[in-house]
Amino acid sequence: MTTIQEEPVSQIDVPTQTAAPGGVESAAVLSVDTKQRGGHVGQKLWRGLAGLGSFALVIVATALVIIYYGFLASPRFATETQFVVKESGNQTEITGLASLGAVSSSTKDSLLIKAFIESRAMAEQLDQAIALRAHYESDRIDRLSRLPRDATSEEYLKYYQKHVLVYHDETSDIIRVEVQAFDPDYSLAMAKALLTVSEEFINDLGDKMAQEQLDYAQDEVERAHDLLKNWQRKLMGFQQKNRLYNPEQEGGAILEGVSGLQVELIKAQARLKELAAIMRDGSPEVKAQENLIQSLEQQLAEERTRLTQDSHNGFNKINMDFKEIALSSELATDLYKSTLVSLDSVRSQALQKLKHLLIVEPPMLAQEAKYPRRLYNIATWFAVLLLIYLVGRLLVSVIEEHKD
Repeated sequence: MTTIQEEPVSQIDVPTQTAAPGGVESAAVLSVDTKQRGGHVGQKLWRGLAGLGSFALVIVATALVIIYYGFLASPRFATETQFVVKESGNQTEITGLASLGAVSSSTKDSLLIKAFIESRAMAEQLDQAIALRAHYESDRIDRLSRLPRDATSEEYLKYYQKHVLVYHDETSDIIRVEVQAFDPDYSLAMAKALLTVSEEFINDLGDKMAQEQLDYAQDEVERAHDLLKNWQRKLMGFQQKNRLYNPEQEGGAILEGVSGLQVELIKAQARLKELAAIMRDGSPEVKAQENLIQSLEQQLAEERTRLTQDSHNGFNKINMDFKEIALSSELATDLYKSTLVSLDSVRSQALQKLKHLLIVEPPMLAQEAKYPRRLYNIATWFAVLLLIYLVGRLLVSVIEEHKD
């Protein structure tokens, strides 16, 4: 009796659990089964990683690298431009042994502009021109690639130098610049702004050097001109004071007069001898001739005294002072002429040394992202992690052997 009553109950209960395939109880059973399967998969994965031991860290790290470079890393667009710095004048090439270790002017200019592009001054000027720092701090960039908002000037400079690459070709002196940005249009604008700032720098540098040379030459001209005017004023004052235009010419006239007096004196003395031979000493003709000789001797002595007296009013002293002032004035004139010639030469050289930035390859809009190089970075990271793992295992093995 008891058995007969229990069998129908079991027969009724079984269909009740399986009668409605789309019911709530069936969905619950399927959900529990799915969770159990997921748990089994997770357990299998965990057991698989656990079976790999410490190598699982390499796998996990590589997976994170793949996830970052494959899905999270922001694309960077690169714009390239090439230019060369040249002077207006012809440059003399250094040949032979003198060229060993020598650096040409164009090479110096190229290295100078390269250093300027990599400097903080360029980074700050680009920030002022196109808000470069704000672009690198944009929230659209992933956290690992963007510049932190609280970054210092030194950190900003390092970040800038990583994203602006400058190469110098020693053979042709061409400078190649690659700028990286997270937007193609912004990358192009950045390259154009960099070219503009570089051109202003090299032009200002050449203009400054030329202007300094011109200013120095102009100052020398003005100094020589002031010196010349000073000596000319002294010469005019000397002439007005002594009422002589040219004491040298005046002295020549006096010498000619002295010579003439000497000739007349000799003639007068000869005439006196003639008269003394035919006339008495007290005759009027003899006395007149003696008076003439006395006058000539007195005049000759006065003229000689004017030429040779030792006082400051002596003609020889006046003539010496005049010659000194005149010579200084002539030297000042020659110096002034020389500075004028030097000014013209410096001006010509300054025009030849003006520097120009010649663009070889203008910047173009990037069509696709150049960075990051995803496959290359993933492979590199995996190789590095694998190398670290192998070195670590080797160190562990060595330590264990020493313990044994």
